[in-house]
Amino acid sequence: MKKNNIKKVAVLSLVGVMGLTMFSGCGKKDNNASARKVVEYDINDYVKTLGAYTGLSVDENITIVTDDDVQSQLDSLVSNNTTYNDITDRNAQSGDRVKIDYIKSQAGKDDETKTDYTVDLGSGNMGEEFENKLVGLAINGSITFTVQEDANTESGTDENAEAEKVDVTYTVTLKSIQEKVVPEVTDAFIAEKTDYDTLDAYKEGTKKKLEENNADSAKTTAESELINKVVEASDVTGCPAFVYNMNYNALCQSYTTYASYFGATLESYLSAAGSSLKDLQKQAVDMTKQTLVLEALVKDAGIDITDDNYDEKLKEYVEKYNLGTVEEVSSKYTKEELLFDMRRDAATDYLYTNNTVTQKMVSATN
Repeated sequence: MKKNNIKKVAVLSLVGVMGLTMFSGCGKKDNNASARKVVEYDINDYVKTLGAYTGLSVDENITIVTDDDVQSQLDSLVSNNTTYNDITDRNAQSGDRVKIDYIKSQAGKDDETKTDYTVDLGSGNMGEEFENKLVGLAINGSITFTVQEDANTESGTDENAEAEKVDVTYTVTLKSIQEKVVPEVTDAFIAEKTDYDTLDAYKEGTKKKLEENNADSAKTTAESELINKVVEASDVTGCPAFVYNMNYNALCQSYTTYASYFGATLESYLSAAGSSLKDLQKQAVDMTKQTLVLEALVKDAGIDITDDNYDEKLKEYVEKYNLGTVEEVSSKYTKEELLFDMRRDAATDYLYTNNTVTQKMVSATN
């Protein structure tokens, strides 16, 4: 499981994917900002030595957008608009989507039964030999055949060793046939399905968007590398408990949201990803160290957000990240919580502007 870079974490917390909360452990986000308290502290009690934050250098590797990248976007557009028509007057053909029932038999194992199982003939998802056996089959027709499949290997088997083959017998009944209808890519199709009028305009606009995305991604990576350089050169001892809790709960809220997309609990989602709550705790420690170092940086560099410019900075911040209205954000988060994110943003921008960032165009294979 990859760690989010610190700037993305900050942004996501205010968008609502992560909840900035002031309590220990994972739990529900308290939307009442006035009910949460942030303890005042002296940053010098924790950041004993602030690493150099100027005179640094990083590469900003921007991935080149190719024609294949643009074509991949067009292929996705076509795929998303591909439909299937029910067919009742012919047998199955390669390219059709069929629904089948089958019984799978293998020596030494219990039979496996599937009903209303969807197979795209010619996709190879069920194996070329299996799918070819279904070509020419009529609706409600049945066929029994034997194919060779890879045997289940024990863990620890040499990955480079040739897989053992076993005979597997299927009895298949074809339930329905659907014919794939792939839209023709014309200017009219592009105009109907996108914001562009012609195919050429779509390709040009898509390439530009991909280039912008790649540039943004490269900049974010460069910013993260600069932050890491400063953090690694800093000496941080301990932390205010509420800062750690804020970061830990932000991570929990984030991954809980991800888990919900799969109908899973936080713990089961983390387990499936080879992670655990202990890993989140370790990640929160790293995030907290970063938070404290960036807090020290804005004060040392004289770019801290004061009471005099807070309202102006908050308005800019809300507009920058499209967070709604200042009033909505202020009702959900305390001023201190918002200042954490705004100062982090200011420190990141300062690092990027005041150090040597060398932009390089690289291919995706590099």
